[in-house]
Amino acid sequence: MKPLNFVGTSLDDLRNFPDEARRAAGFELYAVQCGLEPSDWRPMPAIGLGSRKSVYMSWVNGE
Repeated sequence: MKPLNFVGTSLDDLRNFPDEARRAAGFELYAVQCGLEPSDWRPMPAIGLGSRKSVYMSWVNGE
């Protein structure tokens, strides 16, 4: 399994997500650790070749 490296406040930010969003993000992160692709992602060429940003959107209270 690949390790995760959280930068800056990203781990604290993740911990402050609502329960549903935190579970969904955790599922996506686990998939990446296992060598799978996230269900929705965008390339991040500014970080480096092969870098990807997982995209998760959640509608809260209909907003």
